[in-house]
Amino acid sequence: MTTDATLDATPQLEFRDWQFLSGFTTLALISGVTIGLSKVVTQFFALKIGATPFQIGLIVAMESIGMVLVTVPAGFIIARFGARRVYAIASLGPLLVNLALPFASTWIALAGALLLIGLCIPFRIVSMNSTFLANLPRVGVSKAGWYRAALTGGLSLLGPALANLLVPHIAYGWNFVLIAALFGLMGFGSLFFFGDEAPPENTTLTPAHILTTARNLLRNRDVSESCLLEFTSSATGSLLSAFIIVTAGTIAGLTRADGVSIMLFQGATAVTMLFTGGGLTRGLDKWHGYAISLISATVALFLLGTVDSFWLLGVGAIFLSIGSAIVHLINMRLLSRHPGEKSQISGLYNLASMSGSVFGAITGGLMTRFTAVQHIYLLWLPLLWLAAAGLFVISRKPVTP
Repeated sequence: MTTDATLDATPQLEFRDWQFLSGFTTLALISGVTIGLSKVVTQFFALKIGATPFQIGLIVAMESIGMVLVTVPAGFIIARFGARRVYAIASLGPLLVNLALPFASTWIALAGALLLIGLCIPFRIVSMNSTFLANLPRVGVSKAGWYRAALTGGLSLLGPALANLLVPHIAYGWNFVLIAALFGLMGFGSLFFFGDEAPPENTTLTPAHILTTARNLLRNRDVSESCLLEFTSSATGSLLSAFIIVTAGTIAGLTRADGVSIMLFQGATAVTMLFTGGGLTRGLDKWHGYAISLISATVALFLLGTVDSFWLLGVGAIFLSIGSAIVHLINMRLLSRHPGEKSQISGLYNLASMSGSVFGAITGGLMTRFTAVQHIYLLWLPLLWLAAAGLFVISRKPVTP
């Protein structure tokens, strides 16, 4: 029998393992930079063609809607046809759409383009996540955070920074050409770093089969608990990304630019924790890890909801990032051990992450209708602890064979 100690032991990495890690994290970094650059350029372009803030919100939402719609089916399609092939083909969609974006003259056309991109992105994300999960037992769970660390570094730090350099000096058309070229580069590069799982015996792709298989996967406690935790973590984290800039603007002595700096604190902490925390959490019992994450998030929400100091708000963002990183590292460790097809598991896990982000942003927005924006962090605390209680109830149920 394989013990936890065996699974958590750090393997002796060979050259091909380091080659995979370096190539894969480089691909994840470029992916993050491309998405971060695209988000900023698209929003500035939307303003250029006369979109209102409400319309920009709808434009951004269309991409999220597209992603949620196909995330679970993406996992089954990847299981059928292989991550290498699907990722390369899925990269062509954003490439072509970005080449056409400079010709969009209305916000509706821009929203439609973002919807098309959103329908392609999950095939790329699930392909990367499933490939990394499949290789994690070989390279060691101490590297569990490397993929998300590289992605977050590009998305939250390098991508926006590159956009700030390019947008003032280069026409929007050429910015979109650069984004398209990066998608093409990633599609080509994936052919060297992606492997394909063996096709399952049942390759049916009907909605009924997908739902039945997903339900069976969720009967596994590690899968269901990881998805619930990822949903809760993403929803909580989205409160900071969606509202900290507005929150900073309402506090005397602070500006919206300070809110951006606080977001950078969060991003830098996430990258550091995800790159280095795998070794620290490798032998950590999952319940101890979840408890530390819950306490960290509680402290973060209390600070974010009560203080009026830039530095204390930054500390709150750091605590929130630490809690989220611990959840991710433990979840990746658990899911990498699951014997099921990693692409299908990744589809469910990424659906939990995406839907959590949407739920957090929408619920937080509704809360601002009847309370000050800073108070939403305090109002979120009961929801966070309710989710923790739900996880406890699930854990007490007998394991389904």
